[in-house]
Amino acid sequence: MEIRQLEYFRAVVEEGTVSGAAKVLKMTQPPVSYQMKMLEEELNVQLFFRGTKKITLTEAGKVLYARSGSILKMLDVTKREVVKASQSATIHIGITPSTVLMMSEYIERFSKQYPGIHFDIHEGSTFNLKEQLEKHMIDITTLRTPITLNGCKTKRLIREKLAAVAADGYEGIEGFRKKDGSQISLRELSKEHLILSHRYRNYIISAFEAVGLTCDIYYECEDARTAMTIAEKGIGVAILPESMRVSDSMSVYGITDADLTTEILLAWREERLPAEVEAFIKEMEFEED
Repeated sequence: MEIRQLEYFRAVVEEGTVSGAAKVLKMTQPPVSYQMKMLEEELNVQLFFRGTKKITLTEAGKVLYARSGSILKMLDVTKREVVKASQSATIHIGITPSTVLMMSEYIERFSKQYPGIHFDIHEGSTFNLKEQLEKHMIDITTLRTPITLNGCKTKRLIREKLAAVAADGYEGIEGFRKKDGSQISLRELSKEHLILSHRYRNYIISAFEAVGLTCDIYYECEDARTAMTIAEKGIGVAILPESMRVSDSMSVYGITDADLTTEILLAWREERLPAEVEAFIKEMEFEED
């Protein structure tokens, strides 16, 4: 199956006839018909119902039409990236939402030293960026613990505590009323509807179990920002990193009787890195273990 066959196939589908496709492709009709015949023979399927006025797609044809669009788009993106790579070095970097501010400062400082190096920034959750890193879609990324990585190296950028976050005026199940900046215990939290991102679920449950308590995980979500948004509605208490920016309508409480922490890591694959990525890593400021 050749790229040109997919291009001809899509033209036939979009024009409705082989003659119309040939006109758009600036070709004569026989070569287009021949390539469609060869494509069907190679795949051993019928792609078209050939009517008197306009062709229609078989189920197999519909699948190929949908897939061929993605293939041709990816080919175009690849061509552009190859051309761009020949013109300048590019670092493909992943950044989690809570590390955008910190990483933008590193990128700004690095760009002043290396103005010829470009950045392609991928934003996403820790789990999405982990997958992109392991699949070689990005060169380097920030991640939050707890996380398990395969074939990657990491260094810690910062460690911070997890805190309880609730809407101002949130009364909770048993009349929970505290001022912003107050402390809260696990026992108090065990009586509340908790809102967690999936990454912290087992970690939080273990902390409660360690002191003989259970907890009510009322909402679970993929992203910490979603957990914060739900908490802002006044329907529960979210447990989030202290650095998360909260609105003026929310309060943050330190957790007194558990050392709940999360780390921001910089991660990259265990292989020889491009020179520009190595240079970027050297400019980072890491915490000692």
